[in-house]
Amino acid sequence: MKTKFFGLLLVILGFFQGHLAYGQGAYPDKVVRLIVPQAAGGPSDVIGRLLAQKLSESLGKSVIVDNKPGAGGNIGVDATAKAKPDGYVMIVTIVGNIAINDSLFKNLPFSSVRDLEGVSKVVSSPMVLVANPTFEANTIAEMVALAKSKPPSTFSYGSPGAGSPQHIGGELVNAKAGIKLGHIPYKGAAPALTDLLGNQVPLAIVGLPAALPFIKSGKIKGIAVFSKTRSKLAPNIPTFVESGYPEIEADLVYGVFVPTGTPKPIINTLNKNIGEALNSKEVREKFTGDGFEVVFSTPAELNDYLKSEVQKWRPVVRDSGATPD
Repeated sequence: MKTKFFGLLLVILGFFQGHLAYGQGAYPDKVVRLIVPQAAGGPSDVIGRLLAQKLSESLGKSVIVDNKPGAGGNIGVDATAKAKPDGYVMIVTIVGNIAINDSLFKNLPFSSVRDLEGVSKVVSSPMVLVANPTFEANTIAEMVALAKSKPPSTFSYGSPGAGSPQHIGGELVNAKAGIKLGHIPYKGAAPALTDLLGNQVPLAIVGLPAALPFIKSGKIKGIAVFSKTRSKLAPNIPTFVESGYPEIEADLVYGVFVPTGTPKPIINTLNKNIGEALNSKEVREKFTGDGFEVVFSTPAELNDYLKSEVQKWRPVVRDSGATPD
């Protein structure tokens, strides 16, 4: 009698489980939101919109871009961290930016390592130190010697904003080269480059894609890139590493994250579809043409990279005294 009872119970449970799974539907069964924590028109936005288009095609549901700029990207990250972990909210952002913010901002309402889970790296580009053509130095050695011969902060560099990887990258240069370049924050790379072109500021640190057209035209000169090896897009610009500063190395790596707790099968589905998008000729040519390198990864690799970036930038932020203002 007991055997028949338990047999019947298993049948009933199986029936309800089957209907529950069917009712939930296959992922995705509604619109997916891709948060971009910067304003429309910037690199993250361009990357996000191309990704959203390709994912909409492969997932069979609309993936829409939701721009949430402000507070150095924290508004968009906070919205992602607090979203329901069901795969319908994700974010594409510079990994170094959220890693730096962990140390730069006090009392954040989230922890990037705790509250975000990696899906995949997407693209990367090196940061580059550029100068107005009238700037006396043409190499890192010459710039360091020139800066040391003058009072601190005689020369300043522009960056896309206070607390950005480009700003903190400049502080890394100061620390490792034993110099003191002043910092002038701008609201994006474009205005920083505009003032550099007008010789309102002698130096700037920006992403290579933003500076490349002006370097190629000779309107500004590249002093050094922050990548470990020379960029294929600007092979004549040396690296800090080969110039005698092995610790000055940093790339702008863009990654896709979801809220922690998102089911692994959903993360794997998104990773697979992002990989297929990045492997398409159309997407690769678009990103390469814009000055980026495609860098697809596993979720675990992105999680490990975020942790390493948090550890890398924490002492630089602390020792430089950098603030988000």
